[in-house]
Amino acid sequence: MNSLKKQYLLVQQARAVMLNFCGTIEPEDLRKQLAGFNDSTILNLLLHIANTYHFWLKRFAAKQEFTYFEEKDISSIQDVKRIFRQTDILVADFLNSYPYHTTRIKGEIFWLKTDMTFNVLELFTHVMTHEFHHKGQIMTMSRLLGYTPIDADIIRFN
Repeated sequence: MNSLKKQYLLVQQARAVMLNFCGTIEPEDLRKQLAGFNDSTILNLLLHIANTYHFWLKRFAAKQEFTYFEEKDISSIQDVKRIFRQTDILVADFLNSYPYHTTRIKGEIFWLKTDMTFNVLELFTHVMTHEFHHKGQIMTMSRLLGYTPIDADIIRFN
């Protein structure tokens, strides 16, 4: 197993801890808009994380269309877990399609109306660090909503 696949296993384990924690948050709190986060919700950030994986690895790299996941289509945290299972398959397909970290991939950045080129390592690192950035925000949001966040890092101490 290559190093990126091993690294993604760590991401999946940390994500599972976060999603299980989110399952303890009241459903109405998952949808509560927080002014300090541009009126975003925990649920919206979870979907944003998945959508980012799908944009960069499916649309940009694989040149395949996808429909963005939307909060209105989610009825429970189980739906979010299902979306991340789809995301896991997408990541596995991406890493299997590009076994060399330095392979360069050119794709369209539609909001900039331009094409750009990134290598596999850059794309993979981007989606992973993006997830951890927003995971930190989700934990902060949960604290603001009165919950005690859990340790959901790769290396956990509880």
